Amino acid sequence: MNDGFSDGATFRNLNVRDARLSPDPTRALLNSELSDPEEQGLVTDHPVLDDIDALSALVRLAMPKHEEPKLLAGMLLARFGSLAGTLTASAQALRSVIGIGPYMLAAVTVFREAAVRLQRSQLADSEILSDRKKLYAYLSAVLAREVIEQFHILFLDEAGLLIADEAQARGTVNHTPVYPREVVRRAIELKATALVLVHNHPSGDPSPSAEDLAMTKQVAAAASVLGITVRDHVIVGNGKWLSFAESKLL
Repeated sequence: MNDGFSDGATFRNLNVRDARLSPDPTRALLNSELSDPEEQGLVTDHPVLDDIDALSALVRLAMPKHEEPKLLAGMLLARFGSLAGTLTASAQALRSVIGIGPYMLAAVTVFREAAVRLQRSQLADSEILSDRKKLYAYLSAVLAREVIEQFHILFLDEAGLLIADEAQARGTVNHTPVYPREVVRRAIELKATALVLVHNHPSGDPSPSAEDLAMTKQVAAAASVLGITVRDHVIVGNGKWLSFAESKLL
């Protein structure tokens, strides 16, 4: 992050999706009724373990008449490296793969959102910093492959439980403006007593910059005036994380 602090920011809740997708993502799944999922091997008591099998199943759900779902799944793996990489790829990147159309794009959107919500559900009813593995899995699902920098705030109650995960407006590839006064104002509105700051580094390297360090101190100082504690600042890279608390940078 570069410096540049001022008052006034717009927060949006992570789970609010007001925009309508075209085509409707659910049509990709409803369209799968054209084929028998039993015959396709999609209904089973045994989980799909291999990425290529999972992607093949996703192709069959989105495009039941596709003649070679495993071939397309293999192309996706070759391009994005894994199921996770495919689900977090941008629409533009997905369109670069021959055979990917609007219904497959819509299906990926649905499954990506489901994955994020599943990861978030793992954080419920427990102190959010008590299980770093679950926390990092959730943050990675949300931010790891974003191509521009984003700044999130996890608002916590007295027990350290998650009240809300909210994101400021997006920044650029290496800069997201942070507004300490607005961070504190929102914490008061939510009756939060502690915060976890989070942002991603699109470069994939989670090492903090001088601006990251300075911003963290400014937010922590503004919050402490009103008895609100910044418990941590996590920088998310590509499969890597850096915790200010664990690195003794707070």
